[in-house]
Amino acid sequence: MHWGDMAPWLLVVPLLLGLGIGAEAAAKKPAIVLTTFGTSTAAFDTYKHIENLAKERFPGYEIRWAYTSGKVRRKVLQEQGKDLPDLPQVLKDLKAAGFTRVAVQSLMVVPGEEWDLTVKQSRTVPGLQVACGQPLLASQTDRIWVLKALARTFPRDLQQNAVVLVGHGSPSARGQAAFADWARLVRSRYPGQNVFFGVVTGQPSQAAVLAAVRQSGATAVTFIPFLLVAGEHAEKDILGDQPESWKSQLLQTGKYRVEGVRKGLGYQDGVVRLYLDHLDEALKILQ
Repeated sequence: MHWGDMAPWLLVVPLLLGLGIGAEAAAKKPAIVLTTFGTSTAAFDTYKHIENLAKERFPGYEIRWAYTSGKVRRKVLQEQGKDLPDLPQVLKDLKAAGFTRVAVQSLMVVPGEEWDLTVKQSRTVPGLQVACGQPLLASQTDRIWVLKALARTFPRDLQQNAVVLVGHGSPSARGQAAFADWARLVRSRYPGQNVFFGVVTGQPSQAAVLAAVRQSGATAVTFIPFLLVAGEHAEKDILGDQPESWKSQLLQTGKYRVEGVRKGLGYQDGVVRLYLDHLDEALKILQ
């Protein structure tokens, strides 16, 4: 990748560089921080899988985790006794450990509110040079890569079979635009075939997507969570037995053979590779 191509991918946050930094500290490899919303479910195992792939790709680097959701951190502390740190705390700890450079890789799907929070929190510790790797769907190239990676799991027959990708949605205009771009790409790459995308909150809505599935003539439907971890949204909102779930709403209107993928994007190694490509670009900026 040429230097001119890197601007949309990375945000660099230099903070009071070079103040009192010894030769030993300056020579130390940058630390890596993987930052995510967090989960209180068993899907937490997804993070370990991602970390293992990161260690293979970047051997010898210190890798830490940070969690953006205060609600999730409080719930995990109360229910599991685990104290999950947020990004400012992790950055302070790394500074205290002698690190002067940190690559923060967001594991968000789109650049929405959580991404903005990551960028903001990256500025909280003076004396650190921080480079932030972009979320998953940061560019059209990213979107094409992700769709190709996911397509390997689709049924060959996309007439009798329908695939429904279900994301979370985003409250921010930028996040909504990223999901809209993704939905357009899915439609354009599968004209006349039964591949659909919708979100739990926002557009394309559950009602619109399930209506399209019913009109498609498909007799079998596979729900795939378009989420980093297949946590509560996957288990309840998408595949749950309660009347409001995507599965239940579909079955209320006809007989379908329904299958559901129980693992999120974090178990799709091709998808994780793209996250790590973004991290690699952040590390290059810090060299």
